[in-house]
Amino acid sequence: MLFNIRSKIMAEKKEKKERGELKPERPGGFLDFLPKDYLAREKMINTISGVFRSFGFDPIETPRVEFLKTLAGEESDTGKNIFYIKSSSDSEPLALPFDHTVPFARLLAANPYNAKDRSGIRLPWRRMVVGPVFRGEKPQSGRYRQFYQIDADIAGSDSMLADSEIVTMIYRTLTELGVKKFLIRLNNRKILNGLAELAGIKKRKKVSCENITREMMHILDKIDKIGLDGVVKELQKKPESDFDPAPFLSNKAVDKVRVYLAIKGTNKEKLNRAKDVFKDILVAKTGIEELEEILSFLNVLAVPEKFISIDFSIARGLDYYTGPVMETVLLEAREFGSIFGGGRYDALVKRFTGENLPAVGASIGFDRMFAALNHLGLIDNKKQSVADVLVLRLAKDKDAEYFGIAQDIRACGFNTELCLYPDTTFKNQFNFALSRGVKYVVICGESEFDSDMVAVKDLDKRKQVEVKRKNLKDYFNKLK
Repeated sequence: MLFNIRSKIMAEKKEKKERGELKPERPGGFLDFLPKDYLAREKMINTISGVFRSFGFDPIETPRVEFLKTLAGEESDTGKNIFYIKSSSDSEPLALPFDHTVPFARLLAANPYNAKDRSGIRLPWRRMVVGPVFRGEKPQSGRYRQFYQIDADIAGSDSMLADSEIVTMIYRTLTELGVKKFLIRLNNRKILNGLAELAGIKKRKKVSCENITREMMHILDKIDKIGLDGVVKELQKKPESDFDPAPFLSNKAVDKVRVYLAIKGTNKEKLNRAKDVFKDILVAKTGIEELEEILSFLNVLAVPEKFISIDFSIARGLDYYTGPVMETVLLEAREFGSIFGGGRYDALVKRFTGENLPAVGASIGFDRMFAALNHLGLIDNKKQSVADVLVLRLAKDKDAEYFGIAQDIRACGFNTELCLYPDTTFKNQFNFALSRGVKYVVICGESEFDSDMVAVKDLDKRKQVEVKRKNLKDYFNKLK
């Protein structure tokens, strides 16, 4: 019996192959979104975009394709995650963007402000962007090769006013999405640079001080995963080669790092204790003052302090952040990691213009946040159709009249679908309406046409009313 089943399956596969049929599969790391998920995602995107726009961020769009040299440069190792594009008509290699920041930098550099004709981008400027980015990584659970990011950045201002607004925007966004328990963790790259100075990190023969500092920060950023003892062990690890950037800290240097990581208390107390730790290190003192300024502005902006935490272990975006950094965790879904983060990066357009341009911004890993909010039960994915109303076709030879009914309701501002299900019996037409997830069903059969009436059923309230055909538009106008 089992042999016969296998033989039948093999025969069917062979037959499909001979007919030239393709298996309906998609590449790993790429997702399809049916209406139920798409509409829930769209609603969330609209909520986030609404908050961003309320702060004055202008929406833009940049191409899905950029020159490879724009995205990676000649010496960047970012290229290992880039999707390349082959094109016989372009002499320069092309690629898909892996974030929205590099295209933003190119856009700024390409559109300097011209005061004479008022063209180009006048700074300071707030921009937001919603769209997919692409990473040529090996697909894993929760990690995709195409995913949505939502960015908001302020370019052209070095004031902590800008950083404070970004933090406030994070708070407002999560509040609007219905999240009750979250924490925005703040640190400053300048403080981390001061820690490297405090630990006595110096250039080795074949490794720069900057690379050793960066490696130390990478290790500090692992503290939530490997704990303090694990961090200390890695900080003291001996380099395996002349090119290994392992910090190789002494016991004395590690003791200083321990003191730094042990700073506790309220946000104000943490900053005061950090001043004692870095009392002779100017760069760290500057970073502390910037955080103090942000906290003072957040107080004015009515951001409750319980949502803000100074966290000296945060060491994100080491390759480009130059000042305050921020990351957000959901306290009831910590397993999803940081879902909303950013910071200040003042070398934004230097690759293109040779000059620094101050900027600060934050980015949402949308797919990760969507998964986290779904886990918390904060995603409404009941809606399966954009249609609000479905008009049943129950009477023969009345399609022109049904079109008229649908048009009248549509004119009232309701998304209205005419049922095209081939079986025109009430049972099957009504079941189709239920499967579409509409709120209202319009019923007009032979008897309703004879009496010039229309029945409107509210599926949410389970209530049905009869309306004169000529009053149908008035009825739906009152429902708005």
